Amino acid sequence: MRKVTTLRSARSLCLGVAACAAALALAGPGTPALAAGSAQHALLPPGARSTHLTPGQDQRAVAPTGTPAQPAAGAWAAIPAYPTPIEDNVVADNDGTLYSVSGFNGRSRTAEVYAYTPGGAWKQRANIPVPRENGSGAFLGGRLYVTGGWGPDGSPAAATNVYDPAADAWTTAAPAPAPAAAAATAVLDGSLYTIGGCTGTGCTTTDAVTAYDPATDTWTSKANYPVKAAYIACAAMADTIYCAGGNTGTAQLSSAYAYDPGRNRWSRTTDLPEDLSASASAAVDGRLLVQGGFADNGLTVTDRGWSFDPATGAWTALPAAPAPAARSGSAPDGSGFYVVGGRRTLDYATVSAASQVLTTG
Repeated sequence: MRKVTTLRSARSLCLGVAACAAALALAGPGTPALAAGSAQHALLPPGARSTHLTPGQDQRAVAPTGTPAQPAAGAWAAIPAYPTPIEDNVVADNDGTLYSVSGFNGRSRTAEVYAYTPGGAWKQRANIPVPRENGSGAFLGGRLYVTGGWGPDGSPAAATNVYDPAADAWTTAAPAPAPAAAAATAVLDGSLYTIGGCTGTGCTTTDAVTAYDPATDTWTSKANYPVKAAYIACAAMADTIYCAGGNTGTAQLSSAYAYDPGRNRWSRTTDLPEDLSASASAAVDGRLLVQGGFADNGLTVTDRGWSFDPATGAWTALPAAPAPAARSGSAPDGSGFYVVGGRRTLDYATVSAASQVLTTG
């Protein structure tokens, strides 16, 4: 099920349906509209992408685009709705409990934090000190680290807030040296990676990659991502980070890349079967799952999803989600893949509280 909608947001620059979609896909709620030139990717064919390689990136042959296959095994099931409509929230799992932090509730940035244990209900926890939209976060050593995202003043927040679930309390860690919103997140070798994203109050895309080590409370720059992009789908498996899709501000992406930390290099892998950005993503059962997001060159919100197997380099279709969604929070839990909130159409007024889990085992 897919739906094209006219744009009602007064915060975005509208030069026709395609331009509105491009602007809304990148601009954070409450942030200034994108410049007119940044919406031109809507004129490009679906899957238009950059092939430019910069230092630190592998120039080996590009793998062929994946061919859609039969849907992967699994089924979607509803879980209790989130207490409020929500999008751009940080979602992470800790020992079977799912946490959702901050985001946009359809009216404003929220500092609220909720926890969900399967079979139970969402329970409120201590608010995050710095509310943010489209932040990056993950559990490291039993604590939830949250950084970046559009903060209270509309620009990416450098503050790194650390949540201790046992104490239900927040502390601080080293601030991000180059904060971004809508950056992809992955955990590799005990460090939190942020990949690409938006700088400034709007969305000037970046290719910066940074890693935070909680053992030393320090940030380290890594090899730049091959494309300046935001809303990329990433996850780490074994000793590699896999990323796919995203939006450059002028093009929706279907390109996919793998990061080798030992060589500190990115290499091209099999492209997504379609262009996607602002998708839910996670590593489950040794595969990168990419679900929903903006599709069809940014003109629709989709219920489609894909599973990437690094062993074969192939993409397989996931079962269609119960409803289309973009800018949802997501996290893996064992053999499950949780998706919390998100918007149903291009219009931020359709932000939803609906949440579900895809069981893949």
